[in-house]
Amino acid sequence: MPSPLHDNDESGEFALDPTVRRRRLWRYFRPYLGLFLAGAFFLLLTNLMAFSIPFYLGEGIEILRQAFDDGQFDFDAVRQPVIHTSLIIIGLAIGAGIARVFSRITIFNGGRHIEFDIRNALYTHLARLSPRFFGSIPTGDLTSRVTNDVTHVRLLYAITYLHIINTAIAYTIAIYRMAGVDLWLTLICLAPYPFLLLGIRRVIHALFLQTKVVQGRLSDLSTRVQENLSGIDVIKSYVLEKREIDTYGEANDVFFDESVKLAKIRAMLQALIILIASTGTLVVLVVGSHRVVEGPMTLGSFVEFNGYVVALVFPTIALGWVFAIWHRGLAAFDRVSELLEEEPLLTDPPGTPQPLPTAMDGRDVGEIELHNVSFSYDDDTQALDDITLHIPAGSTVAVVGKTGSGKSTLVKLMARLYDPDDGEIRVDGVPLKKASLRELRAEIGFVPQEPFLFSMTIGQNIRFGIDSLAYDPTLKKRAPQTPLLDESDGTDGSVTQKERIDEAIDVAAMASDVEGFNDGLETLVGERGVTLSGGQKQRVTIARSLLVDPRILILDDALASVDTHTERRILSQLKEIMRGRTSILLTHRFNALSEVDCIFVLDEGRLVEQGSHDELVARGGIYADMYHRQKIREQFEE
Repeated sequence: MPSPLHDNDESGEFALDPTVRRRRLWRYFRPYLGLFLAGAFFLLLTNLMAFSIPFYLGEGIEILRQAFDDGQFDFDAVRQPVIHTSLIIIGLAIGAGIARVFSRITIFNGGRHIEFDIRNALYTHLARLSPRFFGSIPTGDLTSRVTNDVTHVRLLYAITYLHIINTAIAYTIAIYRMAGVDLWLTLICLAPYPFLLLGIRRVIHALFLQTKVVQGRLSDLSTRVQENLSGIDVIKSYVLEKREIDTYGEANDVFFDESVKLAKIRAMLQALIILIASTGTLVVLVVGSHRVVEGPMTLGSFVEFNGYVVALVFPTIALGWVFAIWHRGLAAFDRVSELLEEEPLLTDPPGTPQPLPTAMDGRDVGEIELHNVSFSYDDDTQALDDITLHIPAGSTVAVVGKTGSGKSTLVKLMARLYDPDDGEIRVDGVPLKKASLRELRAEIGFVPQEPFLFSMTIGQNIRFGIDSLAYDPTLKKRAPQTPLLDESDGTDGSVTQKERIDEAIDVAAMASDVEGFNDGLETLVGERGVTLSGGQKQRVTIARSLLVDPRILILDDALASVDTHTERRILSQLKEIMRGRTSILLTHRFNALSEVDCIFVLDEGRLVEQGSHDELVARGGIYADMYHRQKIREQFEE
């Protein structure tokens, strides 16, 4: 959803409104104002001492010149004044060096703190966004923004602040001292600056636009790498390595070309900055030497004046580098802000959320009602169309249909991973939009069609749900302590978490697999569970969902990768575990559906049939047709 606070700039990229940008930059800067002010103080000390050196250098030159002017150079007479002046210069250089170190420590630490805050704020905000958002932006682009762009924002605060303050202080002190030595020569030195600054302004605008283009191309490269490495098995199985290498090469060529354009703009900027610094030095050499010869300026004053001009060379050249960092940081800050501008589509209701009723006095829980629910992922595709159904509490139901009929979308709406465009969904009489999101999801065990495992051990992946209950004290639900299968186990009816985990593994038919691993539950599964088979990953996610003791268990084709015997065994034990609560099965296999209480049949996003297995087969509709086709296919496979 576009924000009213911004519009696209000339580069076609997101551009934050300048007023909003300044306000947001200040918001992150303000908590560490003390550190940056301390850094500015040390920069002031650095420049005061550094710009005192030319004065004493000129004074030393005058002492020597006067000694020669007398016609009789007496080394003993000038030795003490020269040594004294030299010691002052050495002391000032050491003091300036120490102050410079402290200026960088304080300012860079402030930048690190801001980087820390932005990373936390960005990740926290991303965690609040809905799946619809993550489906609209490549993972590589998100990764680039959270890592590369935030680093550039840190440099924006630290490096640019340091050099802008340092340059401002240096120029103020230098111009003041230069004017004290020779006002006329000072004005002549500064005369070319306004004309050169006009050229710099035009280059800086081009630099800002091109920087955003380059960072966008870098995100494209990151996305390409992330997708190709994640799907490397598919690429290799279809022998498409060469094509993907060529595609990456083309994207890299675009990135290279845009980077070269950026380098040219930076080089032009740097050349203008160096021209400014060199112009001042040239004017001093030409005009200043003439004034020394003519008499208005002494040799010592000339050396002192030239020392101020030379001392301004580095701050001036550094300013060109800072302009590049500044605009790269602003472009990065805009890209980070674009994410922060995204509003979460799924939020808790205003005020106090309505709690879900508990299972008191043996009452079944998990009732689900859908009233005229419609949903589309975009304006053109209607995934669900006017769905009305009722799932009684404590029942086991199945949702079936052809590929693309809307089964997965339906259960995602039940888990409130999305909100319907029209209609209402209730769980145990509570509208989902009036319930707390976190409390609702803590009550739902969702096993997705594509199981996702983290780069942890098998045990950590299985414990993932109950770890969240133990970690977050704000959740009302606590980690269950009752056995999954037999509540008579234990002297007080409770079991340890290890015993519950063992039960969950057994129910998910994973026990023999775990025993076959050298490290058992401590076996690392690799990224996305790459070291496990599809069936093993599905069974790990089933065990994970059971441990949270959900009032609603959703299995989205979660048994597709297991054999028929294992499927029947798992479903049989699930029915015992979920007694008094609701189970929802999404499947393309109808062998075990004779045991469910009701079957809902979807076709092109509409609910077309519902009833028991026998009733639907006898009806001779869509379900009966799919069932008979599967039976024929199984006969051919035997």
